[in-house]
Amino acid sequence: MSAVDVVFVHGLFSSRRAWAQMARLLADDPDLPSVRVHFFEYDSTVVRVRPDRRIPEMDDIADRLGTYLAHEVRAATRIVLVSHSQGGLAIQRYLVRTLARGGGHELARIRRVAMYACPNSGSQFLGSLRRMTFRCRNPQERELRALTKEIAETYAALQRGVLQARQAGPHEWPLPISTYAGMSDNIVPPYIAKGSFTASEVVEGDHFSVIRPTTRDDSRYLALRQEIRAAAAADDPPGADEPAPVDTATPATPVRSDAGDPPTDRPDRAGRISIKPPFGRLDAPLYGREELIEEIVSGDRDTAGETASVHVLHGLPGSGKSYLALEIARRRSNAGWQVWWVSAQRLSSTMREVASRLGAPSGLVERAWSGDASATDLVWRFLDKAEHWVLVIDNADDPRLLDPVDDDLTDGRGWLRPPQDPANLVIVTSRDGDRNTWPAWSRRHTVRPLTDAEGALVLLDRAGGAAGSAEQARALSAALGGLPLSLRAVGDYLKSVHTTQIYQGRQVLRDFESYRVTLQQRLELPPGAPKLDELTGLGVTARVFDISLELLARRGLTQAGNLLRVLACLSVGPVPYHRLLDQEVLKRSPIFSEFTAQQQLTVLEGLADLSLLTPDELPDVRIEDFQHVLSLHPLVHGIMRDDRELRRQATEYQALCAQLLTAAVRDLNPDAAADWDGWYLLAPHVIGLARDHLRGNGIRYERLTVLAVLELVRLTARYLLATGLARSAEEMLVPVIENCPAYGMGPADLEILALRHELARAALEQQRPAEAETLLREVIEGRRAMLTGQHADTLASRHKLARAIMALNRWGEAEEELRSIVTAEDKVRGPEHSDTMIIRHTLARSVLLQGRAAEAETMLREILAIRLRHWAPEEPETLLVRHSLARSLFDLGRIDEARGQLRTALAGVRPDDAVRPEVLLLRWTLAQVLIEGNDVAAARAVLTDLLTDRERAIGEQHPDTVATRETLARLAPYAAPRQPGPGEPIGAA
Repeated sequence: MSAVDVVFVHGLFSSRRAWAQMARLLADDPDLPSVRVHFFEYDSTVVRVRPDRRIPEMDDIADRLGTYLAHEVRAATRIVLVSHSQGGLAIQRYLVRTLARGGGHELARIRRVAMYACPNSGSQFLGSLRRMTFRCRNPQERELRALTKEIAETYAALQRGVLQARQAGPHEWPLPISTYAGMSDNIVPPYIAKGSFTASEVVEGDHFSVIRPTTRDDSRYLALRQEIRAAAAADDPPGADEPAPVDTATPATPVRSDAGDPPTDRPDRAGRISIKPPFGRLDAPLYGREELIEEIVSGDRDTAGETASVHVLHGLPGSGKSYLALEIARRRSNAGWQVWWVSAQRLSSTMREVASRLGAPSGLVERAWSGDASATDLVWRFLDKAEHWVLVIDNADDPRLLDPVDDDLTDGRGWLRPPQDPANLVIVTSRDGDRNTWPAWSRRHTVRPLTDAEGALVLLDRAGGAAGSAEQARALSAALGGLPLSLRAVGDYLKSVHTTQIYQGRQVLRDFESYRVTLQQRLELPPGAPKLDELTGLGVTARVFDISLELLARRGLTQAGNLLRVLACLSVGPVPYHRLLDQEVLKRSPIFSEFTAQQQLTVLEGLADLSLLTPDELPDVRIEDFQHVLSLHPLVHGIMRDDRELRRQATEYQALCAQLLTAAVRDLNPDAAADWDGWYLLAPHVIGLARDHLRGNGIRYERLTVLAVLELVRLTARYLLATGLARSAEEMLVPVIENCPAYGMGPADLEILALRHELARAALEQQRPAEAETLLREVIEGRRAMLTGQHADTLASRHKLARAIMALNRWGEAEEELRSIVTAEDKVRGPEHSDTMIIRHTLARSVLLQGRAAEAETMLREILAIRLRHWAPEEPETLLVRHSLARSLFDLGRIDEARGQLRTALAGVRPDDAVRPEVLLLRWTLAQVLIEGNDVAAARAVLTDLLTDRERAIGEQHPDTVATRETLARLAPYAAPRQPGPGEPIGAA
């Protein structure tokens, strides 16, 4: 290979010292030809003090670069220009100005251009750099500002004169240009560095360390080595007026029509195009994919007994589809196979090169690509003659590109066809996983996120041991949802923190744990909070999701973004979409005007096809409307909460969510066990909405929405209390009540009094009766003032007050209060109303606690008879009445009758309900009755199962769990417990 001269061009406020590590690694690299290193320097001080000197502008720097190349590097015949940051703009301006004056032949010695972290569409993060200029007029800094006129004009001229050049001449000269972005660069993020250049790769490092590789195996150095080797191997440049060979690794971005048609290739130009797989991206081991790789390369037969040779890798954006395809390509390449890597956005030009590599005569190629014959037929004619090859079609997010004739992939007439020899492989990467899109002769593979353990390996591999332990890496991997793109970005970010020479402040995230905590806090923030990438470096992840929404919009699914924003306003947990996404509510919203049920279905399918959401079925849920759920990946959820449109319309979206949730709970009773499956799925969304909407920070409140959210909170608190989750109810209620002035309410308002009533119930259920008594007396006073003493709500609070008094062992006082309430309830609600029946049960318990068991038995049998007429036997309150009746019989010494009542109650309980609070209480009392009846073996069996369930449900240190464990220990000298037989009900042993 010929000798190569590398000319380094530094960036803003920098010097040749920035290239020291790169130059050191180039020296004596055995894998490179002879390399001479040069440093082009220019004045880029922050501010000029001397009045007799000026800071040069970009045009001055560009002209000086031309002079430098003409005189100081005049002996060079093969030049690679390598730039950092602003230096890339100087090179682009040099190329454009040279062609503008007709000096195209002067560029013949320049074989390649490699730009690291170049702000190709302007940098959006230069506030700190501007502060460095002390507000002085530095002309170089000015041109780095986002989307400046100079950058736009330079790029347009570069497109015409270089990237789209058809021949080498005075005013156009084809030249390969590559861009390299730092994975952790928060000054010029990858999508800025890429601009509209398609030959773009992402390497390690932030904005400063991106040109400071540490070893020759570093991706930052490998990128430069690949540029130098390509320059050394390139043919000599053509004559001035002859068609020039062009490496179109970075051709112009395909143009899209105004009608939103898919991008298509520009007409091919003469020359050779790189279809070599970008193996340089494989800078670390690929974790968690061995099983999928083996499935693809082993040639396993599908369910029909046929071997698939066409494999479609689809999954969540950033799931590593291209990395997986690249690893398969590398293994086959190492085995001596031919491997070709083509981009779906440039199929025509890249497949033309495939045809040439396969030996297709140039005449046939020209005829096919001129339209006189079928290009797809020509390529596949020669592919089917070849052996041992892999064709990778990358980023086929719009599968229509694969069939340029009629957009129908199933007929096998386009670029995608099954090879005649099933040993050969075609691998397609796509975000589209719709089974209706891909032909039956292809096999789809979902590339799922990594497990916590696999993700931890990625983090440890990229960040190094200084970032924390393996366990901390696992926790961070879980928080990131195992998304490989984010795992790599975070690992590189943390590594850069420990390797950079620039002080980044005390608040910088330095390890896995601090990163995880900050990420979790950000993900839980309400819509409109600071961006995820401000501290966490996840801008590149956000960008890939933006691209997915753009793809859906091009397909006509314009409401996909709106639907994702609604889901982002809910909790990250499963969403029962059939029940929650009420069509009538959505149609009334201005956000979803004219949104039909069929459109909603189509949008959900589109989002699922791109893996932006995951549908699932919950067969154990007893309510059909709630059996079908969907979930968002936690990062999709977090990124969408930061969506610009959602920030602008956060109040409107939250109001819509309140309406949707209100409609979803309309016929659900929070106190009825039959409805608890629905509440289980909806409660997290209510809790999240209340936290976000009622926080009071800069929110424009509408009273109807506030009232709707408060009512949802009240109902959800009742569900949580009914199912024994008193602490969760309290955690939800306290901030809503304390923050009520922020959203225009006061402690004495009826809606807040209702929440304070539920808060007192939560205190009572957590064995804090004195606190509950104080709260309830305040609520009763407020309700009497706003309503009356005989109002149903006031009576409900008086009932809970009586229960608190009972818990304080003031049974006589409680009985007197309860008899007064029952008399009032008979008139207000009726003698057999559910609330009246509950109060009568409490009254009977107060009588039992005072030692009047026979009187209590009579009261309880009457209550049980009424309940069995109106309610199901397995209803929680019915079970509790049976329990109280069994206690009265036990106190009367009628052990067998007590045992019979308890077994009758437990016989109708499903195994899934074994840990419900009232069921645990029944099982505990049954054990006491069995012990009293000297059936110790059966008691031990009941207690053994009960201990396991209580440890799981309420914790090992809960007083009830401790009491169960101690009672079981006292029975240890007796016979071993008999386990329940198959089909026996709970407590049957």
